[in-house]
Amino acid sequence: MKIEKFNVGPLGACCYIVINEETKQALIIDPGGDHETIIAFIKKNDLVPKLIINTHGHGDHIGANKEIKEAFPEIRLAIHKDDEDCLTQPKKNLSFLGGFLLKSPPADIVLKEGDKVGIGGIEFEVVHTPGHSPGGICLLSRSSSDSEPAVLFSGDSLFQAGIGRTDLPGGDHAALIRSIQDKLLVLDGNTAVYPGHGDTTTIEEEKNNNPFVQ
Repeated sequence: MKIEKFNVGPLGACCYIVINEETKQALIIDPGGDHETIIAFIKKNDLVPKLIINTHGHGDHIGANKEIKEAFPEIRLAIHKDDEDCLTQPKKNLSFLGGFLLKSPPADIVLKEGDKVGIGGIEFEVVHTPGHSPGGICLLSRSSSDSEPAVLFSGDSLFQAGIGRTDLPGGDHAALIRSIQDKLLVLDGNTAVYPGHGDTTTIEEEKNNNPFVQ
């Protein structure tokens, strides 16, 4: 599994492209903007994009869904059921707060806790972590060997030394803390965490140093 990171959109959200280097199949996580950059990278590297997964439905994480689906008509779009309406409703995806009305194509795949999703040879488990938004999820790829740590794409649930904000519509601070403590901090400490904003971290680092979840 190869992971490429792009900071996209006006809020610098982290978009990740997960690549199976043998098959060239690719999974795009949170294409929140700058669709030209994402599409150019895919074409330059002869990738076969199979799936977009939105970790939640806010505009800064879904902003390039439409253009990527237009560029690659076979690609499918997945989001948790509790944020599904955000894709097509600007009031729910909060894009109106930025002065525009964003509409994504609707979901092809509606996710729930425990679902398995991914591309050939790379599978993620859906971990529902409500709090930042009702349908916020993390994506967990469990370690297949002692030499390779597990990987968690944490969306806007868990950041390096931070957590997602909960003062927006649909936010619930207590629910987010429960999600992190009960579902994320119990993972192996070596698990690599790729957040929706900011730098990569580990579960152990956040368990020991994150002031919001001590």
